[in-house]
Amino acid sequence: MTMDSPLNGLDVSGLEGFLDNMAEVHERWAFVVTAEYRVAIQTLASLSLVSSLLVLGVMLWVRLRHRSYFKRLSLRVSGYVALADLLSAIAELLMMNTDLMLRQSEHGLRFILWLSMFSSLLFVFLTLCMAVQLHLSTLTRVRVGVYMKLEQWYVPLSTVASVMLPAIAVAQMKGIMWVPWMHAFNWPVDAWKRKLVLWSCHFVWITVTVVYTACVASVLALVIRRMWRNSVDVVAEPRAPEKWDWARLTASVRPSEDTMASDDTDLSHDTVSSGSTLHDVSRGSGAKVMSGYVLTLVSNDALTGRPIAVRSYVDKTRFLRSVQRLVLYPLVPVITQLGVVACNMTDEPSRALYIYGTAMSAASGVFNLAVFLLNPALPEIVAERVARRS
Repeated sequence: MTMDSPLNGLDVSGLEGFLDNMAEVHERWAFVVTAEYRVAIQTLASLSLVSSLLVLGVMLWVRLRHRSYFKRLSLRVSGYVALADLLSAIAELLMMNTDLMLRQSEHGLRFILWLSMFSSLLFVFLTLCMAVQLHLSTLTRVRVGVYMKLEQWYVPLSTVASVMLPAIAVAQMKGIMWVPWMHAFNWPVDAWKRKLVLWSCHFVWITVTVVYTACVASVLALVIRRMWRNSVDVVAEPRAPEKWDWARLTASVRPSEDTMASDDTDLSHDTVSSGSTLHDVSRGSGAKVMSGYVLTLVSNDALTGRPIAVRSYVDKTRFLRSVQRLVLYPLVPVITQLGVVACNMTDEPSRALYIYGTAMSAASGVFNLAVFLLNPALPEIVAERVARRS
C-alpha cells in the first residue's frame, strides 16, 4: 500500500535527529517486517492476482464467443479494472520482497511506486466512471444519448489521468529510498512538501472517489428500494445505465389488444409515443398486479418490414435486479480504499487501521471478481449457451 509514511514527521535532512528517533519508530512499526504479516499480505495479493487473471480469462472468452456483450460498459470496465488489479498485486508482491526493494536503484524505486500509484488510480477512476454513469442514468433526467456517448471517453480519460498524475509525483522524488521497517517509500524533503505531492497526485483523487461512490450507492439503494415497493404511483422511465438488449427484459414483444383488455389493466391514460414517461403497469382500481412497466419499442413489421411502435412490458424484477448488481461496482473502492485514505489522514495511524488499509487494498482483485461474477450479462450469456445446446 502506498502511504505517506509517519517518518514524514521527522527531519530526515539531519542524520543525528533521524537516528535519535529511529529506535522508537522501528519499535512501533516492527510488525510490518514480521513473517506472519508479510505472508498474510502476500497471500491476499496472490489471491488478487489470480482473481484478476480469472476475470481477464472470462473477458477474453466473452470477446471471442459473445462479442455483442462488449457493448456493455460494465463488462468493459471489469476487464480494465482486472488489469489494474493485476498490476497492483504485482507491485504489492514486489514491495513485500525487502531484499529486492533494497537492491533497487532510485529509478527502480520510482518505477515501482509509479506502478503502484498508476494501478490504484486506474481502478479508482474506472469505478468512478461507472458511478457517474449510474448517477446520470438513474438519478438525473439527462438524455440517454448524452450519457451513452460519454462511455467512449471513460477508459481513455481514466488511463491518461492514471499515467500522468503518478508521473508528476515520482518526478519530484529525488533521493527516494525504501524504508524496510516502515514498508514505505521516503525521500529527503520537508514533510509538508511530501504530503502536498502525495495528496495532490494520489490521495485526494481516491478520497473524492470514495466519498462520491458511497453517496451514489446509498442514494441508488434508496431509489431502487422505492421502485421495488412502488406499484401505484407514476415512476420514472426505466432507463438503462448501459446498452442492454431490451428484448431480454420485456415480458412480451407485442401484446395483442385482446391480451391487454383481458389483463383488466387501465391503460387509457398511458402515452405510448417514443420517449414518453413510463407508468407502472399495475394502476387503477381492481387492476391485476403485473411486474413491469409499459415501454414503447420500435420494431419492424414482420409482413411489411416498416418500422412500427410496439408497446411492451419491461420485466420489473429483472430490470431492478440488473441495476442492483451494477450498483455493487461503486461499492468496491469504498471497501478497499477507505482504509488507505484514513491511514493517510493521520500522521500516526493505529496498527489496526494500517493493517486494515493494507489488507483491503491488497485484496481489491478478490472483491472485483465477486462483483464481476454478479454482472447481469453473465447469466444472460449462460442462458444463451444453454438455449443453443437444447
